[in-house]
Amino acid sequence: MATSHAGKNNMSEISRRRFLGGSFGALAAMTVARESSLLFAGDDNESHNLYWGDIHNHNECGLAKGSLERAIDLARGHLDFWAATGHSWWHDMPDLPGTGRKMFFDGFERHRKYWPKTRQLVEEAPDENFVAILGYEWHSSQFGDYCMLFPQDNEELFLPDHADKLLDYAVSKDALAIPHHVGYKQGWRGANFDYYRSVTSPVVEVMSEHGCTMSLTSPHDMIRHSMGGRSSHQVIERQLASGMRFGFVGSSDTHRGYPGAYGEGIVGIWAPELSREAIFTAIRARRSYATSGERIAVEFAVNGNPMGSELPYTADRQIDIRVEGQDAIQMIELVRSGQVIERHFPGDHSQGAVDLPGWAKCRIRYGWGPWAQFEAGRVCMWDMTIRLEGGQIRRAYPCFQAAPFVEELRDTLTVVDASTLHLVSPTTRVKSFEEDPTKSVVLDIEGEPDSEIVVQSTEPAEQTVRAKLGYLQNDNEITFTGGFGSESFIIERLVGPDDFSATLRWHDRRQTGGEGDWYYVRVTQHNGHCAWSSPIWIG
Repeated sequence: MATSHAGKNNMSEISRRRFLGGSFGALAAMTVARESSLLFAGDDNESHNLYWGDIHNHNECGLAKGSLERAIDLARGHLDFWAATGHSWWHDMPDLPGTGRKMFFDGFERHRKYWPKTRQLVEEAPDENFVAILGYEWHSSQFGDYCMLFPQDNEELFLPDHADKLLDYAVSKDALAIPHHVGYKQGWRGANFDYYRSVTSPVVEVMSEHGCTMSLTSPHDMIRHSMGGRSSHQVIERQLASGMRFGFVGSSDTHRGYPGAYGEGIVGIWAPELSREAIFTAIRARRSYATSGERIAVEFAVNGNPMGSELPYTADRQIDIRVEGQDAIQMIELVRSGQVIERHFPGDHSQGAVDLPGWAKCRIRYGWGPWAQFEAGRVCMWDMTIRLEGGQIRRAYPCFQAAPFVEELRDTLTVVDASTLHLVSPTTRVKSFEEDPTKSVVLDIEGEPDSEIVVQSTEPAEQTVRAKLGYLQNDNEITFTGGFGSESFIIERLVGPDDFSATLRWHDRRQTGGEGDWYYVRVTQHNGHCAWSSPIWIG
């Protein structure tokens, strides 16, 4: 029987420990620190930081849209690491409707011809704040799809007709072969776990634009493709119950050349530094986890050992969890061997309990525009300066989705100073992911009731909107850029630490000499976004 203790979050103390100097992600000028581990210091007492990336995405070097140069620009602008994983080969492709076969073979030929240039651009892409990884995606109806990731930049394409040959090649190159959309029925590009190898596949992709493959009841259903829905024989929890051991990653699998596209999937990795070697080491150790797109910080340890660990059998298990969401958290769940054994519900966000002066999160969401029925689809350009007067912006999290696809357009979020950001971003309803015509920026802010958020725009309309933090404790501020059908933006109501974060300690006592168990943490925000930690195994 598990017992729990969830002490009151001393978030002001934790925030001081997090936000001293340094940079966060691609916002190199921001005077803030990366998210740092408070539960785990590593075997050598090194500090571990949280890095965000997309290790499965597509562009025109394959079957998708957008130049590789554009993809690199976008990835560098808001991610810590990224992998090029173009569509490369499908040896057992069935008959496809319409021009499907031609589309695939044309894409494979483009990928093959562009491979030397891909290697060159990946080699040239990294800087001190950004890691690039060379890879490609291999498809199979029989064996499922794999994303190959290489520790070196100069590898050749190897496109065999059998999973064993592909995985042998991965071993020879010290490469990773990460299974993708495993939940489809076997034979329909779902994973064939008979060929699974932990040495090449220490993690499995559990979330992408295909949907979530954790269980039959998981949110983010698999409905966008022709391979059907989730198979009960294939879902992640069924594989873990059978004794398999692998960690979790998420990535977008975007086909619009937009790595890290919001809502499609992203991976968080705990590592001592931002380097390709450290990223590969962390993935092999399974210190990784998946989210549906929101950058939800999750730490998870059992008896002081972090996610991905395998521990000897012990009857007494101390479970430590730390979560920081980007919106109000609905629920944090501890799953043991497929069963939820603990749930924690943070503060009731409907009460708007935000203590000021203090720390809070404020989302600025923009887009909307004409209804689809108006048949007035268009691209709207936003140029906004966001400023906090009488306070400080500690961090900023971009939530940029793939639409609109226009080769020359970029979403950019630039730090001007400790209280000012400059945002340039296009939005549209046309072919937006999940028909969401909005994008957003989440601000970590520190201020007083009289501190003001000021949004000053030059596009799509010249406007200046002010909202005091005291007002935003309980209300939002909506502004339209023109008449009926025009785009609009919202300065959302503040979310306080009691709603967006939790530090938990639970105890689970099992029978001495019993069978082993596996645990993972599932986080659900009120806005529907989720995170799934890699498991920890006992016994």
